[in-house]
Parts: sequence; C-alpha cells; structure tokens
Amino acid sequence: MERIPLAVRILWLMAALALPIWASLDDTAWDMQVYNHALISMDRGHDPYQDATDIQKQHHQQLAANGRLANDQAPPYSYVYAPITLPLLKALGHLPRTLLITLYWLVYFAGALSAIAVCATFAQASEIPGVLYLAGIALFFPGLLANGVILSGNIAYILYGAIFATALLGWRRNQWIPFYAVILFATCVKAPMLSLILIAPLSSKKNWLPTFSVITAGIGLYALQPIFMPSLFRHYLEAVELQFSFNHDFGCSPAGLFSSFLYKRGIPYSPSCYLFFAAYALPIFAALLYGARLYERGRITLQQWGPVLLVGVLLLNPRIMEYDAAAITLPLALIGWRVARSTTRPELVYTLKVLAFVVLNGLAIYSWLIRKAIDGPLILLTFAAGYWLLMKEAKPVHEVQTIEPHSRALAST
Repeated sequence: MERIPLAVRILWLMAALALPIWASLDDTAWDMQVYNHALISMDRGHDPYQDATDIQKQHHQQLAANGRLANDQAPPYSYVYAPITLPLLKALGHLPRTLLITLYWLVYFAGALSAIAVCATFAQASEIPGVLYLAGIALFFPGLLANGVILSGNIAYILYGAIFATALLGWRRNQWIPFYAVILFATCVKAPMLSLILIAPLSSKKNWLPTFSVITAGIGLYALQPIFMPSLFRHYLEAVELQFSFNHDFGCSPAGLFSSFLYKRGIPYSPSCYLFFAAYALPIFAALLYGARLYERGRITLQQWGPVLLVGVLLLNPRIMEYDAAAITLPLALIGWRVARSTTRPELVYTLKVLAFVVLNGLAIYSWLIRKAIDGPLILLTFAAGYWLLMKEAKPVHEVQTIEPHSRALAST
C-alpha cells in the first residue's frame, strides 16, 4: 500500500479537529435531543409520542396566536420511529446518561467513517489520490452541499455505516445474511430504508428470493404492531402525520419536493405525490435492473456499478433526508469526476464543476429551503449522468469472460 501523502494526513487531522470545535460553537445534536426527550418520557412512564405531539400542538397554537414572532422559532420535533424500537431505547436508557451519550457518539462517528470507507472502495486506481482528499471533506458536504447535518446526531449515520459495511461483505465474499439482518433492523427504525434491500438482488440475481423474504418480514413487523401495541402505534402514526402537516418535513427527494410544493399552495399532496414518485421511480428501477444484468454478465465492474447502484437505490426512497444524501456523497463525487473525465475537454468541465460547486454551496448556506430544492434534482441528474456513462463504457458481449459477480468484485477491489 502506498504511503498516504502528508497533505491528506493534514486534511484529515483538520477535519477531526474541526468537528468538536464546530460542535461547541453551534446548536448541535438536535436529533439526539429528540431521542433524549423520548427517554425522559419513558422514564416517567409516559407515552413518548403523545408527550412530543402535545408540545408540537402547543407550539402551533402559539404560532397561530403570535404570527411572525412564533414563526421565527425552530419547530419542535417528535420521536417518529416505530413502537418496536421503544424496548431497545428503554434498555439503553438504563445506562448512565453520560456514558450512553459518549458511546453513542463513538458509534455514530464510526458509522459515518464506515460509510465513507466503503464508498471509497469504488475508486479505480487512477482515482485513489483524489478520493483521499474527497473523503476528508465528505462529512462537511453531505450530498455535495454544505450544512451541519453531521452534527445532528441522527441514527441514520450509524445505520448507513452498518448497511454499507455488510453490503461490502456481500460484494467481496458473497455473504449477504448480515446485510439482510441490518436492513431488517434499519427498517424497524426508518421504514423507507427498506428500499436499500435492493442492493442485494441488484448485485446478484440469486438474492431475489431472500430479498422478498426480508421485505415480507419488514412489512409484517409493521402490520403486527397495531395488534400488539395499538395505542402506541396510533400515536406513532399521529407523530408521523404532524411531521408533515406541522413541520412540512417532506425531505429533498423529487417526490418530497413535489409534495412540499403542493402543500404550500393548499393543494392535497396525496395521492398526487405517489403518482409523481412512481413516474420517476419505475424508470429508475428498470434502469437499475438493466445495469444489474450488465454487472452480472461482467460487462461492467463493481467500481463502475457501485456508485450508480447506491445513488439509484437511494432515489427509490420517497423521502430522502439530508443524512440520506450524506451517505452517497462520495458516489456522487465519483460519478461527477468520471463524467467530466470522459469528455473531450475534461479540464474545462472540471473547472465548470468546481464553479458550480462553489455557487450551489453558496446558495445552500444562504437558505435551508434552497438547499433542499437543489439536493433532489442534483442527485437525480447525477444518477442520469452516471447511468449514461455506464452504458457508454460497458464492454461488448464478445469481450466478456464468464465469471461469478462476487469473484469479479474480489478481483477488482
């Protein structure tokens, strides 16, 4: 292994020092505060969903009474993970709070770094020097746009780290059971993450049967909760509904932006948002199926397929949040890099991309709403560009050697 350049080491050291300094100067860990409030509610024997929604309702009553004054305040958020997660949360709550917070942050940053490390394995030999620099700043530009989402403390960073790490085990050793287990756990926490199960069958067609089994199990877990925890599940659904109707938190996916557009104009977003989602999700899924065939037949490598696969599967999530976009920062950068390199004037394209990066980040810093409006189209356009390049670079059938996909992955990583 080549020696890591001194400049890269300095960059990573500066990144490591910047996070605690940034955290001390900013209002951080807002998602962790939500988890903490849920713990406090359960310590008191309360329903954490109802306690949080009561606060939300009170806040919006004040908003209606005070107008602009209340509107300047950050809206309160509630615990919106399914009741099946509460026993684990309560068990963790028995630990001393300082120890729990310390352990959480350690696992949290390990998850964030794990996601970056796995995505870095998609780099081709000529790209490794550049990726060493890109990886160092990936935490600060989630989805290629600047914000402080890494400081939120959202559990998604842990889940994506575990999902990508176990997917790497599947790609390299063809062992997918840990991946399925992590996906099932992640689905209990964040239901839209079930879409990430498609990483397995789109990496090997042999994985379709276990994939359907895990999807059935995930849906079954949600179907059983209203039976065994009817009150908690009802209040959980209310908390989810208030997340949209009070906080307008539709995310930055194309479907989420469309829903937000309709909601702000007083137009019901359902069922139109589902039709809008299907209009782009079905073609993306069809494109991913075709890309998987090319990978299965050896016409593209894991390094080529991986970034496009992860970005495409994320687009099948109807509610992409900032921390979801953060997980694919490096794949987005790799796709942009490769597309620029494939042009007749790569230096000019690199320059234009850097200029666009600076301008878009200036807009993203100026307004959180503008950032969301940029994020969804940016991810969609990057996927389209990456897929175009994939089709362009796929080997002709007569040049392909017939070997197992996981063997190709081992040989190419």
